Amino acid sequence: MDWLDVLEIGPECNERFVECTKVPELKDLDIKLCGISHLAGHYRVGRVEPMCHTIFYVVEGAIDLHTEAGHEVIEKGHLITLPAHKPFLIELTSPNFSMVWFDLNDNARWRKLCENRPSVTVCDSGRQLFHILGFIYYERSSILRSQSINQLEFYLEQTLQADESESSDAKRIDQLIRDIEKKLHFNWTVEDMASLIHYSSSHLHRLFQKRFERSPIQHLIYLRVERAKYLLRNTTWSIEQIAEQVGYTDVFNFSKRFKKSVGVPPGKYRKGE
Repeated sequence: MDWLDVLEIGPECNERFVECTKVPELKDLDIKLCGISHLAGHYRVGRVEPMCHTIFYVVEGAIDLHTEAGHEVIEKGHLITLPAHKPFLIELTSPNFSMVWFDLNDNARWRKLCENRPSVTVCDSGRQLFHILGFIYYERSSILRSQSINQLEFYLEQTLQADESESSDAKRIDQLIRDIEKKLHFNWTVEDMASLIHYSSSHLHRLFQKRFERSPIQHLIYLRVERAKYLLRNTTWSIEQIAEQVGYTDVFNFSKRFKKSVGVPPGKYRKGE
């Protein structure tokens, strides 16, 4: 394709820029500019010969990426690495998209980490960086920012140095489990789980059996029971409320499942019997 310098950002897009003039500590990390982007509507950005290494941590949604290697649709839970002096184009394809991004100076420190990486890798640190950078953006005190700056440096180097031999399947399963744990009340099916990480139901089943020695639904039950155990011991919620929180509309079915898994019914577990 013919590469062009493009900067098209529609009115529905919302971006917070974290600049060295406001956060001078970024200079010590050799970060030229960084920010948090919530995108909607029209967004299209391209560079013919970027002077910085650019990295994107995809938090939500999907975006089209064009590089010399070709075209890919990148979804949440991924890190995009774009080395300096290499052309790229990104275009919004989903209704909403969130990311954390960094322009890193083209020096020995970042060149070593960015130049030989794959363009797209699975990464589960996007949300951590999202919240860290959000705090840095709003906090005016350099003293109070210091810990967050250290965390920022740690996550940047950790993710860029990550061992790419680590199984992509394992990373995707970890992300899936985090998503399930956020919505244990949801009426999950294997098809829902598989769709979330773009695997077939049969492939997902094989992965869970290999890693956990149980099916996806059995692991869902395990997660629900573990959450219920915590709530029984650490809250005053009724058993009916806890059952609903972990996805059981029928308290009898919840109690039956809990006793089968733990050995005692919820009431006795709460009392420590």
